[in-house]
Amino acid sequence: MKNTTKDDVLEIVFSTLLTVGVLAVAVTMPNAVQLFKYFGKRTPKEQWHMRRSVSSLEKRGFVRRKRVQGEEYYTLTSTGRERAMRYKLKSMTIERPPKWDGLWRIVMFDIPEDKKLARRSIGHAIQKLGCLQYQKSVFITPYSCSKEIDFAGECYGVRKHIRIITANDVEGVNCIRKHFNI
Repeated sequence: MKNTTKDDVLEIVFSTLLTVGVLAVAVTMPNAVQLFKYFGKRTPKEQWHMRRSVSSLEKRGFVRRKRVQGEEYYTLTSTGRERAMRYKLKSMTIERPPKWDGLWRIVMFDIPEDKKLARRSIGHAIQKLGCLQYQKSVFITPYSCSKEIDFAGECYGVRKHIRIITANDVEGVNCIRKHFNI
């Protein structure tokens, strides 16, 4: 965990809570967030950074502390879950299979004006996943991407406005093939 930034620590905490669901805190050691068991041994300084990050997340309303049968647990709030999903989305990419199946995936969205921020964000997210912008709100990839697109759509609450089309051929295929090295 050397050279770890504050955002890296927050990402670890968020992704652990998103995956595992809860973080346990031992009552006998109230400052010992049991997050460390998922990432191996940590130095006292690294443990302090983790505890401080969890405390900060609680103050900002992203996690909630609960006491159950003498033990304390941290869980994500609804806003914390949204933030955790966005952190996870940042590191996601569409998996590239060893052999291309010859099909194109065309991802289109038509997000209403009242969700302008989500529209802008989803375009950036789809591009960051590895899709090529084909037109303004149309992207293309040669790889299966439904899980990743579903996740991105859920992150911004706009999945119902996104469509994925599978096609055998598209216009301008040579430029697209060149972009994807296929």
